[in-house]
Amino acid sequence: MTAIEILLAEGLLEAKVGSGTYVSMDASCITDNSQPNLELTLPLPRRVWKPNIDSCTPGQIDFSPCRPSLEGFPVQDWQRCLAHANSRVPAADYGDPQGDEKLRIVIAEYLRRSRGLTLSSDQILITNGTVEAIYLLSEMYLDRDCKVIVENPGYPLAQQALSLSGTKIIPCGVDENGLIIDDLPNDKDNYEFVYVTPSHQFPTGSRLSLGRRRALIDWAEQRKALIIEDDYDGEFRYDVPPLPALASMPNSCVVYCGTFSKTMFPGLRVGFVAASVKLIQQISNFRTILGYMPSSITQGGLAEFIERGHYERHIHRMRRLYARKRKTLSQALCDFMPTGTIRGLDSGLNALVELGTSQSAIAISNKAKRAGVIVQPLQRYLINKDKKDNSIILGYAKPSIDEIIQGIKTLGKLH
Repeated sequence: MTAIEILLAEGLLEAKVGSGTYVSMDASCITDNSQPNLELTLPLPRRVWKPNIDSCTPGQIDFSPCRPSLEGFPVQDWQRCLAHANSRVPAADYGDPQGDEKLRIVIAEYLRRSRGLTLSSDQILITNGTVEAIYLLSEMYLDRDCKVIVENPGYPLAQQALSLSGTKIIPCGVDENGLIIDDLPNDKDNYEFVYVTPSHQFPTGSRLSLGRRRALIDWAEQRKALIIEDDYDGEFRYDVPPLPALASMPNSCVVYCGTFSKTMFPGLRVGFVAASVKLIQQISNFRTILGYMPSSITQGGLAEFIERGHYERHIHRMRRLYARKRKTLSQALCDFMPTGTIRGLDSGLNALVELGTSQSAIAISNKAKRAGVIVQPLQRYLINKDKKDNSIILGYAKPSIDEIIQGIKTLGKLH
């Protein structure tokens, strides 16, 4: 009966009252030769690059950066919050394009406590992550005549998002104190954005010094440039005092971007952007046209997760766990790779190791992969690939303590 009802609805059958059900006169036979050809023959509208991301390889010891540990994640607490959000009567519309109001309120309160940012919920917009925030800002501000300054080395996916509009990427070097302010352009050209990761420079691990933070804001305000502050793992500090977020310092040019991908789990796909009320409203209007927004259930569950204190308790647990992993990594490097020099362990979830060997970092990375250990050479994150650098990046959050020891031991043999 179900099959007949479907065929009737599709017009292949027709029912005649008091007579029966018959094949429709308009029905036609579908053969293999009449199937639609789904192979696109028209040219693509424009080139779309392959996303520049680190691939995940199951079964190997993976030291790739930006991979949080899920060992201590409170799964049951998260599931209860999500279930409670899912039990509410659904809204009849798509929800606030700026994001769930309760979630924006609890994020604003958390940022006040943790990062010294004084914000209202109207100054926050919920995103699908930092890259979406960068894309939205790029589409609103940039065109082919624009110039954007990025850290070099830096985050490849952010660079790709900034490049989609055809804007010119201007690399600026970094050192142990973060972005080198003296290397910023001094010409009279216009520079729309400066994209920085000041809390823990990706991927070298350095922190932007307080003096450079003030100098960067001065430079941007004089040129009417926007600073995009990506605070992707600013919650994790170890032996150093906190530095103020750029957005918490007196300024008129900083847009603050945060994410829950590193503190909770990447598949959550929830982040936020904080800026002036007027700019947030413009981003909200623009994003509404595109239709991008995290699930209302996910937003509701996350708001409750933060409000009940689960989020901050999780952060405190992870700080202790990452501190142990950090200590294990440092000791393992001393034991098995004593000629290497480690940097960037003060904060964040990855470190940089300058190899004291004649072998290139790329060669060691390739050998390590064959031996079941994933490490990325620093050169992978450089804009100018021809520049030689003999350093590797070690993300120590995802591997277990035993895997860290075994992985560094393997690297020591190859080293």
